[in-house]
Amino acid sequence: MGGSNGAAQDPTAYIVPARRVRLRAPANDNRAPLGWRLRRMIVYLLIAALIAGIVFI
Repeated sequence: MGGSNGAAQDPTAYIVPARRVRLRAPANDNRAPLGWRLRRMIVYLLIAALIAGIVFI
C-alpha cells in the first residue's frame, strides 16, 4: 500500500457519482413520481417474463 511518497494509487480513479452507485432511491417518505413507478413496474414485469420464458419453455 502507500509508500513514503503518499498514496500508491490515484484517488481520483475511485470517485464515482453517487447516482450511479445507488441502486435504490434515498430512504425518505416521499413517493417517486407516478411515471417512474410505472416504468419500474414495467421493467420488473419484463424481467419476470424473460425469466419465466427461459424457465418454463
